[in-house]
Amino acid sequence: MSESGDPSNREPLFERPLLRAALAVILLAAVGGAALAVRWARSDGGSDSGAIDVTNAPTVVGVESPVPEAGTGALDDQAPVTGEPAPNFALKDTSGRLVTLSELRGRVVWVNFWATWCVPCKQELPAIQKLYDEKHGDGLEVVEVNWQESAQTAQDFWQSMGLSLPLVLDRSGDVFSQYKLRGLPDSFFVGRDGKIAAMYFGFLNEKRAREKLAAAGLP
Repeated sequence: MSESGDPSNREPLFERPLLRAALAVILLAAVGGAALAVRWARSDGGSDSGAIDVTNAPTVVGVESPVPEAGTGALDDQAPVTGEPAPNFALKDTSGRLVTLSELRGRVVWVNFWATWCVPCKQELPAIQKLYDEKHGDGLEVVEVNWQESAQTAQDFWQSMGLSLPLVLDRSGDVFSQYKLRGLPDSFFVGRDGKIAAMYFGFLNEKRAREKLAAAGLP
């Protein structure tokens, strides 16, 4: 009798080359799909350096971005560098009014990027509101840049948090890209001369925020 008919001599099913290759393709596809579905949120931490620390940055999920409205978005190709002019942009607030960063020159400006789904963003917003109320009369302006959400979503969240901070909408994500960001929240402190005095990537507590504001000219 031929040995080929003996089950003990047959090649194990999962060791057959064609089947193993097919399983590998399926596994890679599953892993890739899962990776696209993940959105990390940074917790306590951050970086004081001019270079963005992407090791702790959340992975931004690919979404369909709206086309920027005429006159809104990045107004130059300047990268955010401490001691250099802050990248200029124009974005609309929830009422449709256009806010341009350069128009705030002469004031200390805290530009904060956030989104409603971002847990550390929610954690730091009350401290930002507190510092804004405390220092607005001394020359502090805050520009809260919402990343790719509707005006209704952002405004509803604002009301639920009891916030009155100035809020603008980066619906297309153009300004997020202009500032070379990969995660949320992130903060930029612009001095009265329009130059970036300090940056912070990640959750920013009140103590650190006061240090950054002092570096920008508001002790």
